[in-house]
Amino acid sequence: MAQDGDLAESLRVSFARLNRALKIEGVRDRNHPYARLNLSDLLALDLIGRQDVCIMRDVARELGSPMSTVTSVVDRLVNNGLVSRERAANDKRSIRLVPTKQGRKFLAMLSDEQRHSCEIVLAALRPRERDIFVSLIAKVANAIEADAFKAK
Repeated sequence: MAQDGDLAESLRVSFARLNRALKIEGVRDRNHPYARLNLSDLLALDLIGRQDVCIMRDVARELGSPMSTVTSVVDRLVNNGLVSRERAANDKRSIRLVPTKQGRKFLAMLSDEQRHSCEIVLAALRPRERDIFVSLIAKVANAIEADAFKAK
């Protein structure tokens, strides 16, 4: 049986390979929306698209970043036509972040690409392995999220 340190390194390398492989199509094309956005941008856009009401503080919490960083992220999303800033009707000081039509289209495309990538991953496994794999990934995600929130 491999040592934990060796397993951790093997897992790190495998995650890096998966990350490169799953992102490669968009990165190859300079005109692809992925080419203009970084991970923080994608996470922020995903959050803004999932919430009925999203404000800068929500994005800061999701990213674990200071407001100065969040302002840069949201500025990029606005400049790329993916998000708009709207004043709340009941409180003109409050600015809501809303995906634009182009932003919603981008989120749908991103979801389709992610689903396709997941189908490729699952196709490499036998049906029984798929169930186990998905269960283990969910368990790991829960543990990582719990640890991340505990640290804050």
